[in-house]
Amino acid sequence: MANVTREEGHLLVAAIRVLGHREERAPKPEEVAQLLGMPPELARLQLTALAEAGVVALVESAFDTHVEIRDHRRLEELAENSQSRALEADLAEFGRRKEEEADRMSRLFASGDHERRQEERLRKMEDELRDFRKKKPRSPFGDGD
Repeated sequence: MANVTREEGHLLVAAIRVLGHREERAPKPEEVAQLLGMPPELARLQLTALAEAGVVALVESAFDTHVEIRDHRRLEELAENSQSRALEADLAEFGRRKEEEADRMSRLFASGDHERRQEERLRKMEDELRDFRKKKPRSPFGDGD
């Protein structure tokens, strides 16, 4: 179970209330993360911890998952400090690396470099095949060399 501090729990519950009031429906975990400016993975992890503590409920339907407040009084049972800041930093670093990789891949395909490399490989294979066909096959009996 992920550790959620009392302060983080209050912040998440407040975000759920604000979004519920603004959108007139229970918010999705991604919306809570966006409102709080945190990585969606961290928000989902913390909301899962709050669900395990009985503070909120993650309601899954066929189309999406939304968050509902169950018992806000249980927030007072949470610890006052946690190591979740380190987890948040790790998740942010992971997200940054994932975006860099996606950018690198999109640049590779957008620049045409991928197509050029593939054409070079095909041309090289074609040349090797042509050279192979030009060579006279050796006799399996060893005569005529």
